[in-house]
Amino acid sequence: MIHAADAATAAPTRFSRRSAEGPLIWRSEFFGPPPSPASSASVDPRAGGFVPYDPPRPGEVREPQAFLVEQEPGAIVHPHFHHVDQFQVVVAGSGTIGKHAVRPISAHFAAAHTGYGPITPGPDGLHYFSLRASADCTGAQYLPGARERMRAVPRRNVFAPAIAPTAPSGYAGMEPVRVETLLEEADGLSFRYVRIAPEVDAILDGLAAGAGQSVVVTAGAIRHDGRLLRRWSALFVPADRSTLPVRSGPEGADLLVLRYPRAG
Repeated sequence: MIHAADAATAAPTRFSRRSAEGPLIWRSEFFGPPPSPASSASVDPRAGGFVPYDPPRPGEVREPQAFLVEQEPGAIVHPHFHHVDQFQVVVAGSGTIGKHAVRPISAHFAAAHTGYGPITPGPDGLHYFSLRASADCTGAQYLPGARERMRAVPRRNVFAPAIAPTAPSGYAGMEPVRVETLLEEADGLSFRYVRIAPEVDAILDGLAAGAGQSVVVTAGAIRHDGRLLRRWSALFVPADRSTLPVRSGPEGADLLVLRYPRAG
């Protein structure tokens, strides 16, 4: 099943929590179960306590997740890990993840049980999608306190090169579909950027090479399954789908296509 939601669908879910520093951290949920409790304790590493994580049973398939985080200036997300693989896509503002500077459009992959952070916003705040192929509802596992819950598996933090969305006039004279591979690794992990000229039918392929793909519409709009998905829409395509047919809107479309690595 393909999951898809736009910013208008997510807007009613938007709420804030107060960071340990005082400024707010906002969250809007696009699809999947809530990724953490709604209280401010979930963004304050001093709060203590945790929600136990139960891994999927053999053969169990959990829902994907897509949600947007907006950190106000001064609101820090402290170093932590999650129990599942995750992509983050910076769509507004600026800041740093650890020592790595990020800005639109930057994408980051953190493997399960890999620590990263702090996530520190710049003077205009920092807005980013968090995307997962398999839901984790336990929230941030803050380090160093949660280190005993971190499994002994290979650590992996990967940053793709930042890329600029197509300007409205940039589609003129462009080939119908341009695919730019930002980074690709042997186990299926990949970051691709797809630019589609206006009113073009396109097939996104290579979807079955990993463990599913998350897609963010970063410019223009696409039509999929009878819906118009505008800028800052999110989709998840499971690994059993080998292609994703879309049609760009009248202004064209840019898509960031993120493929999860195969297990093992």
